Amino acid sequence: MRVSIIGAPLAFGQTKAGVGLAPSALRKGGLVEALTQLGHTVVDEGDLQFPRGKLHEAEVELPEAEFDGARRNLFEEGDTTTTTLSASVTRVKNAREVGESCRLISQKVCRRAKEGDFCLTLGGDHSIALGSIPGILAARPDTALIWVDAHGDFNTPETSPSGNMHGMPLAMVLGYDTHKLPDFNWLLDEELRKLTPDRVALVGVRSLDAGERRLLKDAGVHVYSMSEIDRYGIGQVMDRAMTAINGDGRRTFHVSFDIDSIDPSEAPGTGTLVKGGLTYREAHTILEMVAETGLLTSLDLAEVNPELDINGQTTALGIELIASALGKSIF
Repeated sequence: MRVSIIGAPLAFGQTKAGVGLAPSALRKGGLVEALTQLGHTVVDEGDLQFPRGKLHEAEVELPEAEFDGARRNLFEEGDTTTTTLSASVTRVKNAREVGESCRLISQKVCRRAKEGDFCLTLGGDHSIALGSIPGILAARPDTALIWVDAHGDFNTPETSPSGNMHGMPLAMVLGYDTHKLPDFNWLLDEELRKLTPDRVALVGVRSLDAGERRLLKDAGVHVYSMSEIDRYGIGQVMDRAMTAINGDGRRTFHVSFDIDSIDPSEAPGTGTLVKGGLTYREAHTILEMVAETGLLTSLDLAEVNPELDINGQTTALGIELIASALGKSIF
C-alpha cells in the first residue's frame, strides 16, 4: 500500500498551544520507519502551510436574535438540559482560520485519495476532520465514518458553550452549520457533503454537552459510549458499529481518531482529558478490527499535544496506533 502522510498542524480549533507540533513529533518519533517496516510505501507530503495568527484573537460574532431563536428550536420548553447551556456564548473562535486551513486539507486529501493512496492526516486539533472527511468523500463518496472520541464533537455555533471549533466538526460534516461560517463556503459543494448519519459510528464517547446530546439523538448517529464498551466489550461493540454503518460490506471506512478517547493514564498528552477512557488494548483493538476488514482507506489522528505529554508517551502511543490501523498485528 502507498501511504500519504499529510501534516495538518492546525491549532486554532481549541485553546492550548502545542497541538500543532504533533505532526513533527510523530515523524521524529519514527512514524515513517514504523510504516516502512510494515511493507508500505510512504509518501510524506510534509506539513500544510496554514493561515498565521494567534490563538483566539479572532472571533466571529453571531447575531443574538438568530442565536436565541435557534436555541429555542433546539430545546423544548421545560427541558431541563437547557440549564447547562450557556446563553451568553454568541461567537465562534477562529472560524476564518479554521475554514481556510480545512479547505487546504480537503484539497490535499482529495488529490491523494484519487491517486489511490491511503490518506493519513496528522493533526493538529480535531477540527482537521472538517478538511479530511470532505476530501475523502469527494474521492470516495460511499465512505463510512468511525469517529473515536471522548467527546461528541457535535456542537454547533448555537449550542457550543465555548465557541471552540474542535467541538463542532462531526456536526458540521453532517450539515449542521446553519450560520454559514466565513471561509466555509467551499464546504457547501455537494461533492463534499455526501455523508449521512446512518453511515457514522461514534465510539468511546463519555462527555457530551447538553446541546450536542440532543442533536445526536435527533440526527440518528450510531453512538457507542464507554458504558456500552464496559458492558459488552470492545470486540462486540466494534462488530455492532461496523455492521450498523456498513452492513453489506461494500463501503470503505475512514477512522477519525482523537487521542483523548484513551484514558489519561495512557495518553496524558492532550488538551481535554476525561477520566474513564479506552484502555491501551481497547484502543488498539478498535484499529486492528477495522484494519482486518481490508476496507480502511484513510485515518485521522488528532489532539496529540507534545507540550502536554509526559516523556513522549502519547506521541509514541500515536505511532503504535497508526501502525495497528495499517496492519501491525501479533501474528
